[in-house]
Amino acid sequence: MSIVEQLWSRLNPSVKMVRFLQTNFLIVIILNSGNFFSYAFQLIVARSLPAADYGSFNALVSFRTMVLSSLLIGVIPFIITRYTVRLSAFEPVKMLIWKFSQGLFLIGIVLLPLGLLILPWLKSYLHITSTIPILITIITAVFSLFAPILSATLQGLHRVIALSWVGTGSTIIRVILALILVTWLGWGINGALLTCLITVVMTLGAYLWLLYDVLRQPLAPLPPGIFREMARYAVPVALFTIFNSYVNNIDLVLVQHYLPEESGFYATATILGKIAVPSVLVIVLFPEAAKNQEDGEENTRFLWLTLWGTALLGGSVALLFNLFPEMIITLLFGQQYVEAAPLLQIISIAMALLALSNVIFTYNLAHFRYGFRWFLAGGVGLLYSLIHFFHDTPLIIAQILLLSTGLIFMGSLGSML
Repeated sequence: MSIVEQLWSRLNPSVKMVRFLQTNFLIVIILNSGNFFSYAFQLIVARSLPAADYGSFNALVSFRTMVLSSLLIGVIPFIITRYTVRLSAFEPVKMLIWKFSQGLFLIGIVLLPLGLLILPWLKSYLHITSTIPILITIITAVFSLFAPILSATLQGLHRVIALSWVGTGSTIIRVILALILVTWLGWGINGALLTCLITVVMTLGAYLWLLYDVLRQPLAPLPPGIFREMARYAVPVALFTIFNSYVNNIDLVLVQHYLPEESGFYATATILGKIAVPSVLVIVLFPEAAKNQEDGEENTRFLWLTLWGTALLGGSVALLFNLFPEMIITLLFGQQYVEAAPLLQIISIAMALLALSNVIFTYNLAHFRYGFRWFLAGGVGLLYSLIHFFHDTPLIIAQILLLSTGLIFMGSLGSML
């Protein structure tokens, strides 16, 4: 090895670390700007709807997320990102997009009539009087099937800055639509759900435009055996995405079922509490860790930097919410939601712990390590079981959420040490 090559081999890890930190810094700025508009959307909807309707809106959004997760849609981003990193060339990447799109089209054809079939049951379970909000939710779920393919391809191609700008732009569009449909036209919960549908369609268009250079290439065959390898990878990833979706959403759905009159307060605390989930950092971590794994490296510095950054962001927000909960809720959502203050204190801590756990989950998935899923599955089982038996007040449900996420985090962290 020449002197120049030796020097570069020493400098290369430092260069990669600087690039990793720079990308994370830009992602935090861009997506946190988007988060501002995302919460502005929630404020507009919360101030325009009665508390009960606001709770129903968020319960339907959470239900849609859980349905997509149950259909294993959450597996797709990990698979597409992971194997886009490996394939690199545009032609096989386009084939990967095409194959997955065909499968999801068939799922969409099945999902729509199935959703219509369970519509009466869902109305009764969530205590929603009209069928229109549920119908809009089902249609949105069908269109949402295709977003993970395109966004994950951008992530795997390391186009995370462009991906972040699309995310931020979509939240701005959603705010504008909410002002028009919910505040000005007064379409209520239907208008709020329509903003989600329209935003999903426009986001798909933006993704296709960003991937034009890939999509204009001819199709090329994929390496032999790659789908068999993907299938093996998909099993543990599927378990992860299902359990992770449930731990993020099932409490909202269960509150809507057991305590529909108070679901608006719980939804307010949950929406604000999720500010303490700075999941933006894992967007950079996953492809970077996957690339390291492909190169035969084990660079835990990326993991610990992401953990510390997540702890700093999430912990700061949770501390702020615990010091001034009433003031923050009154300022943002209005005096009618001030009863959510004690819920916000607990849920913000739970969400910060869950964000830290997600960093560990993401790093392990990039390295084909799956032992953490037992802690996640146990936490979800505990969460559902305890809420099933103890749901007298929203505060009890929030405390159960904190207990479950705390155990998930401690178990996951212990598995890394």
